[in-house]
Amino acid sequence: MTGNPWEWRDGHNPYRFTPFQVLDLEADVTDRADIEARIRKRRRRVERAPERYRLFGQVLGPADINEAAGLLADPETRLLAELRSHRPEHGPDGPATADDLPPEPSAPPPVIDPYRLLHLLPDPEPWRFPTLWNDEVD
Repeated sequence: MTGNPWEWRDGHNPYRFTPFQVLDLEADVTDRADIEARIRKRRRRVERAPERYRLFGQVLGPADINEAAGLLADPETRLLAELRSHRPEHGPDGPATADDLPPEPSAPPPVIDPYRLLHLLPDPEPWRFPTLWNDEVD
């Protein structure tokens, strides 16, 4: 069975064209002024030298910047873009991989002694059933 196709590999997001990637913007930036400043800066760069600001080999244009900005303006599409722009867990030495993580300690299963459980139960009482009918005939 192959691995998760949406898992980060070699530090790269499997989604190749998210609005955050187009705008070169981190997903945790939420301040409107910061977002607008970053969009303007990215738009100027792409207009002046589009060949220098490629995204996975594709040359970006102002229309790509405008489309990505519009997608981030809508709460629903921004949330989708944030979900697709997930970041891998980082440790003190950089991104963590499955090989870097220590194995989880396996806890031994709890030992249950049935005789100790008997002391937790109340003493049994005789069962008393309500009378359903009376056999006495008048």
